[in-house]
Amino acid sequence: MALRQEQLHGDQHERTLVDPPLRVAIAYDQLTPDEQGHVRVALQAIGRKGPSALVDIRRLAGSDPLYAFNATPKVTVIVRIEPGAPVEVVDIVRPETLRNFAHAAR
Repeated sequence: MALRQEQLHGDQHERTLVDPPLRVAIAYDQLTPDEQGHVRVALQAIGRKGPSALVDIRRLAGSDPLYAFNATPKVTVIVRIEPGAPVEVVDIVRPETLRNFAHAAR
C-alpha cells in the first residue's frame, strides 16, 4: 500500500505519513488507481503546507485536530493534522457511506 511511511518533502517542515490503521489500508486498496492518485497528491500537499494546502478541507467539530477533504467527488479522507507531527489518515470513506451513517443516527 502506497500510504505507508511515504516521505512528504516540504520546505522546512518535512513530514511523513503515519502507518494507517488496517481499515484505512483496506479502504485505500479498494479505491481505483485514479482515486488513489488523488488521495496521495492531496496528502503530499498537506504534508508540505499543512491544511491550508487544500481549498476544500474543513476542520471537524470537536477538540481533536481532525480535518476532512474530498480527494475526489466520491472519496472523502479524514486526517489528523497536528503541528510538527506526521499526517495521520484516520479514515477513507465514500460520501454516501457518511450519509447512511448520519441517517441511521437520527
